[in-house]
Amino acid sequence: MTQDGFDPLGPQVRRARLSTGRQVHYIDDGDPSWRTLLFFGGAGTTVRAFRLLEFARTLRRQLRIRVVSVERNGLGQTPFDPSVGLTEHAHDVWALLDHLGIEEASVIAISGGGPYAAHVISVRPTRIRSVHLAAAFSEALPGATPDLSLEAIAADPTEWWRFPEDSPVNDIPGFADSVIEEATRGAFALGSEPRIEGLAQAFDLYRQCPLPDLSGLAAPGFLYWGDRDTAVPLDHLRRWEAALPVDPLTRIYTGEGHDIQYRHWDQIMADVAFLGNRVVVTTAQGATMLQTPARAAAVIAAGGTLGLAAWRSARR
Repeated sequence: MTQDGFDPLGPQVRRARLSTGRQVHYIDDGDPSWRTLLFFGGAGTTVRAFRLLEFARTLRRQLRIRVVSVERNGLGQTPFDPSVGLTEHAHDVWALLDHLGIEEASVIAISGGGPYAAHVISVRPTRIRSVHLAAAFSEALPGATPDLSLEAIAADPTEWWRFPEDSPVNDIPGFADSVIEEATRGAFALGSEPRIEGLAQAFDLYRQCPLPDLSGLAAPGFLYWGDRDTAVPLDHLRRWEAALPVDPLTRIYTGEGHDIQYRHWDQIMADVAFLGNRVVVTTAQGATMLQTPARAAAVIAAGGTLGLAAWRSARR
C-alpha cells in the first residue's frame, strides 16, 4: 500500500501581487477546469476559515467545485491598511480572478461576509453565475443589527465562535477544536498581541455602509436562513430579497439558528452545481442522493432527511 502525495491539512494560503498594486493572501482549492465558487466567510474570519466547511470535501470534489477566497483587510496574515475598504477589497478580488484566468464565478457569503460579497457583485455583475447568501448580514437595519463588543471579542475570540450545545455542528468531528484554531489565527497570526484593527473596521463598515446597487445582476440568487436566527435575523433575508433584481429561491429552515451555513452546506453546493434543480436528501435507509425537488419531497415524506447521511447518523 502506497501514498504518492500528501493529503491536505486544509486549504493552502497563497500570496499574489495584483494589478491593483496590493498584495493579497488567498486560497484556491480545486481543479482549474471546475466551476469557481467565491467564498466570503463571517466577520473576523481569516481566509483559512473555509476549512470549517471541508467536512463535505468529498461531495465538493464530486460536484467539481473550485473554491477561491481572498483574505480581508487586517485579518489573519493580511496587515491592516486603513485605505482598504469594501470597494478596494472588491477590486482586489476581481484582480485576483483575472490573475487566475477565471472569467465567471458563483458567490457564497455567510454571516458577516454579506457586505463584502455584495460589493464584489456590484463591481462585475455580468461575471456572476449565481449568488448564495447563507444567514448573511446585509446592512444596518433597525432592530436587526447585533450589538457587537469589540473589546469582549478581543479578550476571548473563541467565546464569540461558540455554538449552543444542541447545534448540529457539534456532531462534526474536530469542529470545536478547529474553531479555536481559527479564532486564534484571526487574532494572533502576525504576532503575540491581538490585532483588532481589521475587525474594528469591519464593524464600522457594517454600521455605516448600505448595500450597493445590484440592479446589473442577472444571475439567480439563493437565500438560506434559520427562522430562529438571532444573530442575523430574517429581516436581513427580506432586505436581500428586495436588493436582488431576480427573485431568489429562498430556503428557510424551521427551528434552526445561525448555523445553517454548516448544517446545509451540502445543499448550498448542490445549488451551486445545479442552480436549484437538485436537493440533497438521505433516505430512511441511510442512502444519500441528489433528487429533483418533487422527488426530494417524496423522500422526506417517506421518513428521509435533508442533507448528507452523516447528519442523520450523528443524531442517532
